[in-house]
Amino acid sequence: MSTSQGFYLTPIHHSAGGHECSATKTDLSPVPLDKSTIQSVTPWQIYQWEGLGTDVELTSTTERMPSEQKWYALTGRVVDAKVEADGDIHIVLVDATGNGVGTVSAEIPVGPQWCEIRQTVFSWTTQKFPCNVKTAHTLKIREPHVITVTGKAFYDIGHAPADHSNRRTTPKDYAVWEIHPVMALHVD
Repeated sequence: MSTSQGFYLTPIHHSAGGHECSATKTDLSPVPLDKSTIQSVTPWQIYQWEGLGTDVELTSTTERMPSEQKWYALTGRVVDAKVEADGDIHIVLVDATGNGVGTVSAEIPVGPQWCEIRQTVFSWTTQKFPCNVKTAHTLKIREPHVITVTGKAFYDIGHAPADHSNRRTTPKDYAVWEIHPVMALHVD
C-alpha cells in the first residue's frame, strides 16, 4: 500500500454499526461557489436544533430531506477523532470558545476526493501508516485544532433515540445532527 492509499485506509470488513453508508448519505455535491448560500454555525447551535419527531419515518435509504440539502460551515475545536470499521473518519467538535454545550460529529468518507482532507486530519494524530481497520479505532490527537468543516447537515437516524430528538443516547451531549459528508476543511 502506498502512502496515499494509507490515507484511504483499508477496511477489513464493513460493519455499519447501526447505519448504512448509502448514496443518499454521501451527497457528492461540490461546495457552492456562492458563499452566501453557506450558513456559519457552531456545535452549540447545531446541538440546539430540533430533532425530527416520531412522525417522520426515515431509513438508511430515505432521500435527503429539505433540511439536509442546506450547506453549513461548522466551526469548532477538535476534541476527538476516530476511524470507523468502514474507513470513514469521524471528527468530534465542540464550541471553540468553550462557552456552548453540545458536541457534533463531522464525517469524512473514504474515497479519492476526500484524500487531502483525510491527510490533514491524520497529520494531527499519532497514527502510523499503512494501517488496516477491523473495528472502530480512536485516533490520538496531538493538538486540539479549531477548524471549519463545510458540508450538508445530516440527521443520522442510526444514532437517534426512539423519540427522534437531537440528543444521542450515547455518548452524552452529542447531537444526532452531523455534517456529512465533509466537503471542505479549513484550520482556523
